[in-house]
Amino acid sequence: MNSLRARLLAATAVLLLAFIVLTGVALEAAVSERADQAERDRLQGLSYALLGSAEITADGGFRLAPRVLPESDLSRPDSGLYALVLDEDNEPVWRSPSLLGTIDLERWPEVGEWRFTRVERDDARLITLAFGFRWVTDAGKDYRYTLIVAENADSFAKQMQRFRGMLWTVLSVAALMLLLVELLILRWGLAPLRRLARNLVSLQSDEKRRIEGRYPDEIQPLVSNLNTMLSNDQARLTRYRNALGDLAHSLKTPMAILRGLAEDEQLPAAHRAPLRNQLARMNDILDYQLQKAAAAGKRSLAAPIAIAPAAEKLARALTKVYAEQGTRFDVDVPAGLRAPIDEGDLTELLGNLMDNAAKYGGGTVRVSARERDGDLALCVDDDGDGFGDGETERLLERGVRADASREGQGLGLAVAAEIVRSYTGEIELERNEDGGARVRALIPAA
Repeated sequence: MNSLRARLLAATAVLLLAFIVLTGVALEAAVSERADQAERDRLQGLSYALLGSAEITADGGFRLAPRVLPESDLSRPDSGLYALVLDEDNEPVWRSPSLLGTIDLERWPEVGEWRFTRVERDDARLITLAFGFRWVTDAGKDYRYTLIVAENADSFAKQMQRFRGMLWTVLSVAALMLLLVELLILRWGLAPLRRLARNLVSLQSDEKRRIEGRYPDEIQPLVSNLNTMLSNDQARLTRYRNALGDLAHSLKTPMAILRGLAEDEQLPAAHRAPLRNQLARMNDILDYQLQKAAAAGKRSLAAPIAIAPAAEKLARALTKVYAEQGTRFDVDVPAGLRAPIDEGDLTELLGNLMDNAAKYGGGTVRVSARERDGDLALCVDDDGDGFGDGETERLLERGVRADASREGQGLGLAVAAEIVRSYTGEIELERNEDGGARVRALIPAA
């Protein structure tokens, strides 16, 4: 899960689910306990009403007239509300007209004790409240009784079930609404990061060299550091190239003087030849290092360069250079294809490869480029004799030429290889389908 929004949303969903479940369970338990207490209070009030209207006969009988029953449901048979009085032998001495039969308890209450329980009776669940009491008659006789008031638990259970359904429905809707709100908050909160990502992409596709706009305080230091890095990168490259250019310019005069000495007839011939050779070698080294330094290499957030315009421009220039040989340059590059490479490096790379192909080919040079497995494959083909066996590794070395009779310093392929490697790419030398040479530069897309 690489998305920040997905991570935050998942974490929020888990926490919200845990909170909703805990809240629901706690509310359900609290309401259930409160409902039990309310039912107990109701049955206790009914018990007091029954005791308040009860009479004890001289022989210990318990009497309560039906017309004074505190609840009308006590007068309707099997109404779901029942009352029962038992003597000390747990034998019924009075029952409400609503009760058919008796009610058995697992444990009978002591005198003065209230027992609130649930019991099974004839496949029905009853909520019962039992109270043990003593009654002393005017004659001084003491009788022990147990009053049981019971109500069918089905209606109570249905009410609780309706409450649970409503509770979890409300909590589920609330959770979904909170998740939606959280999604909107995340979208709003992560908007600066999306804007920063778009600006970073625009750096690779436009000519921008800075990230524009204001960002939140948490992100602004990152933006400032990126802009500083981009500025330093460009300034360092410019200073490096300028320094090498100045070095080359500074060496021109001393080398010109030495070249003049090498041609001086007064200098013994035995000295002139080694001097000319060393000057040529110095010139080769200087050219190679300057071309190598001209390669910018892979830079942070560099804008990709369109390949077709650069290749066509070089083709037109080299057509004029090789006009006498009649060399033809064909460019087969899709119009929208871009290279993740510095513009100067692209020109240097194509220029060296196309120039080599024109020198050693048979009159036709073909430049092509395609995307291959997400990377750029840049090919330059000629119709010459191709590469000999075992030459490919050697030709990538500085100063090595395939044909020593041709003009040149043997730097083209070496410089091209340096440029490609500076972008963590690789260069391949092989024969093409027509037997000519093919140089393929593979440059990673990122």
